[in-house]
Amino acid sequence: MRESVCGAIPGFAWQASTLEISNVCCGVPEIVPFWTKKLLKWTELGINPYRKLPYSLGMENYRAIAVIESNYQKRAKINNALFDGSYHIEPYEEIEEFVAEGRAEFIVLLNDDGDNLDRLLAMMHRKALWFPIILYSETPSLDKIVSAMLKGGIGYIDKLPDLESVMGVIGSNQEERLKLIETGRAKAEARSKLVLLTKREREVLKYMSAGMSNKIIGMKLGISPRTVEIHRANMISKLESDSTNEALRLAAYADI
Repeated sequence: MRESVCGAIPGFAWQASTLEISNVCCGVPEIVPFWTKKLLKWTELGINPYRKLPYSLGMENYRAIAVIESNYQKRAKINNALFDGSYHIEPYEEIEEFVAEGRAEFIVLLNDDGDNLDRLLAMMHRKALWFPIILYSETPSLDKIVSAMLKGGIGYIDKLPDLESVMGVIGSNQEERLKLIETGRAKAEARSKLVLLTKREREVLKYMSAGMSNKIIGMKLGISPRTVEIHRANMISKLESDSTNEALRLAAYADI
C-alpha cells in the first residue's frame, strides 16, 4: 500500500462522487448562419463558433488524454506509463499551449502545483470550453485535494499517474461522471452564447435573473421600460431561446 495522504488516509485515486462538485463548464455549440456577422467577435475571443461537440455523453467516449506537466522528466515518465493503454496521449509543457488548441475531446491530466488549476479554469471560462480534469500531486494535503475537487476536478491521484490510477478514475462512478459532463457542457454552452450579447443586454439579463420587472430594470439603468423590453427581445433572439425562462436558465448556467 502506498504512503497515506497526511498520514491518515491510504493513497488512492480520489473520486468526484465523494464530494459535491461545482464550477464546471461544457463544449461550444454550432452557430447558425444568422450569427455569422458575429464571427469577428468570436475570433477575437479565441472561440470557434462552428465547433461541434465531439462525443456523446459519457467518459467512455473520451479517447485522448492531454498530459500537462512542465517538468520534462515527469512528463516523459507519465507518457511512458500511459503508453500501453487504449488512449491517445498528447504531452503539453504549458497550460496555455493546450488551451490554445481548443480541443474539447481531451481528458486533462494536470499537475496540481501552484495555481495551475485556477489558471486552467480561468482560460476555459474565457474560451467557453470544458474538459474533464484529473489532478495529481505526489505530496498533496487533504485540503488541497478537497479544494481541487470542489473547483471542478473529476478525480485526484496522490502520486505520479500511471495507467492503473488514471483508468481507476475514468472507469469509476459512471452515473456521477455523466452528471458532471452534462453540467459542464451546459455551462460552457451558456457562456459561449452570452458572448453574443451587448453589455446592455447582459445587464438586463442580470437584473432579470434577480427577479426585477422592466420598470425596476429601467430605473436602475436609466432607460424606459419600453427600451428594456426591446433589449429583452433582442437578447432572447440572439440566445435562440424559446422563452424568458430559457434565457434565465442560460444566465444561471453562465453564472452571470
